[in-house]
Amino acid sequence: MVVEDLLELSRIAQALSEDTGGYGRDRPRVPKYLRLSDCIAGAVEAGELKPGERLPGESELAEALPASLGTVQRGLAILAEQGIVVRHHGRGTFVAERQMPADDLWHFRFLGDDGETLLPIYTHVSAVERVTEAGPWKDFLGPATFYVVIDREIDVNHEFTALARLALDGSRFGGLLEFGPRALDGASIRDVMRASFGVQTLRFRTQVACASPPNGISVGAGETGLVCYILGYGYRDTPVSHQTLYVPHNQRRLDIRERMG
Repeated sequence: MVVEDLLELSRIAQALSEDTGGYGRDRPRVPKYLRLSDCIAGAVEAGELKPGERLPGESELAEALPASLGTVQRGLAILAEQGIVVRHHGRGTFVAERQMPADDLWHFRFLGDDGETLLPIYTHVSAVERVTEAGPWKDFLGPATFYVVIDREIDVNHEFTALARLALDGSRFGGLLEFGPRALDGASIRDVMRASFGVQTLRFRTQVACASPPNGISVGAGETGLVCYILGYGYRDTPVSHQTLYVPHNQRRLDIRERMG
């Protein structure tokens, strides 16, 4: 894909040539580097630039736009400070992967070197499926005509990837199948359950084992790690969700809590 197709540079060039902030926001006399960062941020927000996509190089942007190399560098630096892009020396600048809010993944709280700081977590929904066969969730959720199973990859600080499988009663949450992986990617599933189905998860019970990955969770052969079974309860301790989390061998501590907060 050529640079012009990727970033629609003509539109950005127009914004840089005018005294506006781009994307319809009137900002007289706004510096060019801020207008540049605003245009790229708008493209990310609109979904024109996807998480993980590589932006053109600084020299390419400076050559294609009415902006100096210094202006381009300052604009990209602003985006990096805001967490919209990440910059890797020797590799380039990339649109940042979506980071899940800590309150949605509070039971995946991995701690930094100081034992207090929470490491950043990035998630990717790989599948949302209708499952009719009984799995490890049946005993907790009870028998159902079908279950909704959501698979997620959880990147912890770009150090290792945990794998999670969330199972829900299809008779209550079958509507999630209409969302699909793309719509749920980066979303708080707990918030979706509350907003779309009126169901809140009030507490969790966690069971832990040191074992190989459970059936259905695929990793390297012979790997042993931490397996967490996370049982979610709603009002009057009604079973709401069953989640299996596989954490590969690593040196980080996992802070497990039964209640949010």
